[in-house]
Amino acid sequence: MSIKIRETYDIDQPWVCYTYGLTHDLWWPFWNSTRVLGFARIKCDCCVCGKVEILRLPIPRWGDVPEPASGKHPARERFLADHTHPDRGHPMSWARPLRSIAAHTRGLDLDLLGMRLEADLNDDDEPTS
Repeated sequence: MSIKIRETYDIDQPWVCYTYGLTHDLWWPFWNSTRVLGFARIKCDCCVCGKVEILRLPIPRWGDVPEPASGKHPARERFLADHTHPDRGHPMSWARPLRSIAAHTRGLDLDLLGMRLEADLNDDDEPTS
């Protein structure tokens, strides 16, 4: 058995990405099993500001995992609320513009991508103090 890493994004906020698989339910190896540890970890990644947070969600060691009434764990709801970014601008102006292609609702503009790459490369050339 192999542990699979799965990445997805929030449908309502496609600039927020999730990475699952940091913990698993396969019992072995036990050092990252949700049932042995009593918690699951999910990596949340905001493409707009670049903040990455690993949520630690309690999971019962036996029995069914309760599903929140809203369908999302309160920690995920908090992360989403903190990262609504109403003034987020064009995806190419974000900290991580290519992390979630689903956020590019009108498709990927290759001219803007070229300008962003050129700006990022030129920014790296400047000496830091």
